[in-house]
Amino acid sequence: MRIQWGGQFATGHALVDHQHEALFDAINAFDGALEAGLAPERMDEMLAFLERYAREHFVTEEFLMMRSDFPARADHRLEHERLLLRVKFIRELRDQDPSLVPPEGLGRFLGEWLTSHILTWDLAFFRFLGEHPVEP
Repeated sequence: MRIQWGGQFATGHALVDHQHEALFDAINAFDGALEAGLAPERMDEMLAFLERYAREHFVTEEFLMMRSDFPARADHRLEHERLLLRVKFIRELRDQDPSLVPPEGLGRFLGEWLTSHILTWDLAFFRFLGEHPVEP
């Protein structure tokens, strides 16, 4: 399932939007590679990359939430942690037995999580940030 970056996902924050768009691209590349019969070790490499990039992105968002004293930052951070725990669990399952994690559902899961997260959690935060600007 390809996910397409569009204006409905824009937060108005250049760095965060760039990171989101890069995550869209990475998930689409991952999904495309899965469709093309990606070798299992390559799948693990791409999943590890997505996990690292997501962590870096979450640090950016969480720093902005902390600086702005965003009231829902604990819940938002928990959503980030839940995704990272799921990805860790998926990687552990794949280490035990790759057949436990069918590749065709993995790209879809990541794309659906990202689009849903941006549309609900991230846009709510950036609306708050627009109403409560932080000094540079």
